[in-house]
Amino acid sequence: MRMPEQPWSYGLFIPHDPRAVGVVRATVRSVLRAGGLNSLTYKAELLASELVTNAYRNAHADAFVSMDWQPGDFRLTVWDTGARLPVPRAAAVGDECGRGRGLAIVEAGSDDWGVERYDGGKAVWFSLKPPHGG
Repeated sequence: MRMPEQPWSYGLFIPHDPRAVGVVRATVRSVLRAGGLNSLTYKAELLASELVTNAYRNAHADAFVSMDWQPGDFRLTVWDTGARLPVPRAAAVGDECGRGRGLAIVEAGSDDWGVERYDGGKAVWFSLKPPHGG
């Protein structure tokens, strides 16, 4: 299947519920496969999981996930009501808690990422570019 040549967008409201991470992963997988972007599925699912988990842990309210394709670039954004802007952290030696490194994973695994403040919260996003040939 060829890469899509036309832009598209999908959105998903997610409740403040730990099961939302799995729902978002399945939705991302379906959207990318339907769009012929199978090569992005694994990374997009992983990075989306990190952002949705952060929204769940820090916002304490419902969130919104948008998935946008502009030819050559897939962007996923998680919009939440949390006021604190996240910052990537490296793992400390002997760190046993397993928390706080999600944005470092997003930074390492994406082609680009960022955080934007808006009235009532923030949006954290990443983008992925498909390898040549889709």
